Amino acid sequence: MKVLSLISILLVSHAISATAADPVPTGDVGLAATELTFVAGQSDEFDGDTIDPEKWNIDSQDFGPWSWEPDNVAQEGGSLHLRMMQVDHQRRGQQLHYTSGMARNDKTITYGYFEARIKGCSRYPGACPSFWLYSIGPQNRYQASDGETVAYSEIDIVELQQCEYDFETKKHFPVTRIDCNLHTVLMKDGNRVWSRPNNKPELCKTHFDAPWDPREEYHVYAVKNTREEIVWYIDGKEVGRKPNLYWHLPMHITLSLGLRYPFVTYANDQMAPVPNETTADGFPTHMSVDYVRVWRLNNTPASTDWSKDEYMASEKVIWEKNGWTWNAAKVESNFADIDTNNDGIASGMERQAWYAKKKEGN
Repeated sequence: MKVLSLISILLVSHAISATAADPVPTGDVGLAATELTFVAGQSDEFDGDTIDPEKWNIDSQDFGPWSWEPDNVAQEGGSLHLRMMQVDHQRRGQQLHYTSGMARNDKTITYGYFEARIKGCSRYPGACPSFWLYSIGPQNRYQASDGETVAYSEIDIVELQQCEYDFETKKHFPVTRIDCNLHTVLMKDGNRVWSRPNNKPELCKTHFDAPWDPREEYHVYAVKNTREEIVWYIDGKEVGRKPNLYWHLPMHITLSLGLRYPFVTYANDQMAPVPNETTADGFPTHMSVDYVRVWRLNNTPASTDWSKDEYMASEKVIWEKNGWTWNAAKVESNFADIDTNNDGIASGMERQAWYAKKKEGN
């Protein structure tokens, strides 16, 4: 009896130890365990009864020809569910017809491995379940290795069911076309210029034609972002890679259900509603997320984490462009104000907070 009890204790102890261990990425992602650190604060198994407000902002600022509403985000049954509904409403005088759900982690991260297990939504075409990373804030601009000034970085880990137009076949892509794309904004003569999959396919466009329907089952979608390259994985297998030229800004981990064809079109490089296509058929619809898991790449700070010398050099370029008389003492004082933790680094987050405080003071 004592032997059985001891065995039981050992088995329970082993189970607890195994449960407590950090998860590992699905499949072979070409990184040793020593190169990765699991980031619990930006990961979620969605096993609780309610959404963790420390991890997810579900009331983001609206953008696009639909509106994000927190009531469209729910957690139950071990998954996060994002809903899209047909709801006529107005925003800033514009008539809109759909609301949806978005969950964004307000902490930022740049280099790492990002993985989520997702089931697509029932409505097709018209809605796009997405798992993506994107930067916020003009204060995070940086100079790329080719001399370009980057004002925005976005990595689409996966966009499902987009039903984009195929200019070769003159038809829309089927539901099995899975998009893994990049977007960026470069500054040209003071203007913001977009690079997107359609106008810069070699730089930005990647896709995978699945042998299964993403609406029917959960699948694992992931990306590895390093200083040198961006690599996409589905169910643990590589499906595409691009050189990393402009995707070095601090970014937010995001889940969303966006509106697509036939309910939107593109006008002046922006999405616009198509009112005469509005229908309630197939709505509400939901995407579901079983988990989000994030690993940071060790010893790889973001390109926007600047030493004092790097910060001074960057500021000097800005001062010269604006025709200001260089004041090294003033810039050094600014650096000291920005470096709130006194680690000798002006991080992207520290600079973002400093610029926001300065703006409020003005």
